[in-house]
Amino acid sequence: MKKNTPQDDEALAIGSIELLRQKRFEQVEERLDPSIRNADLRSRLVAMAEVFPTREPSSIKTVDASHTKGSSTTSITLEYEFPPSATTVDGKAELSPRSWFLAQVFIRKDVKTIAGLLVRPISESVEVYNEFTILDKGISQYAGLLLAILVSIFGWYVFVLCARTEKGKKKWIWLMLMVPGVCRLTVNWTTGQWSFTPLSVQVKLLPLIANATCTAYGPWMLQITAPLGAIAFLLWRKNRVFAAVIPSQVRSNDSPPTQSLV
Repeated sequence: MKKNTPQDDEALAIGSIELLRQKRFEQVEERLDPSIRNADLRSRLVAMAEVFPTREPSSIKTVDASHTKGSSTTSITLEYEFPPSATTVDGKAELSPRSWFLAQVFIRKDVKTIAGLLVRPISESVEVYNEFTILDKGISQYAGLLLAILVSIFGWYVFVLCARTEKGKKKWIWLMLMVPGVCRLTVNWTTGQWSFTPLSVQVKLLPLIANATCTAYGPWMLQITAPLGAIAFLLWRKNRVFAAVIPSQVRSNDSPPTQSLV
């Protein structure tokens, strides 16, 4: 994450959120881009500041740093973790739970001004929310996992079949054709959302026709590609066997009838 995060943008994002949390609104406004300044700016800043607890955070870390291709802004997402605190309710001491908040800062890359702010509470840390676990998932995730396993088994089966039955240059040509996967079906393991990318070619070692990837704090993504090379090999092998069977049947039909004496 540190390697992929612009340090100056991260410092600007953290500094701005800290000023907001400390309710130093004038200094926050100085960092804002003129395009987002309006009459109700101060009231919105006050509302965002009130979201944070008054105690000091135990952790501040960058959980996402990204920018859309062709866009003029960079997005830095910070996770604030606040420790439990003791409070008194009706004369009884109670311990408030640990809490987490996400603060997203949009920074204009050319002039280094803030083009947007977003603050919201979350029920648990991003790391826990996006962890890979088999339990408590929906049909969408389980269907994607089953499909990934079946596609990988199929790819391995055809790869080994080709390696054991073919000889010469044809074997190596077919094996090379089985390495790329075309198209891509992606399943977000956290949300269960499916997406399809038709124009995609990925070169991966078998059995990784299907695999799982993730960013530092992002969700795990199941990626499944179509093994067209393996499918083409099976069709070619089937046609070759069929072509070999037909002539043998013709020869057996053309042979003279057997004469016998009873």
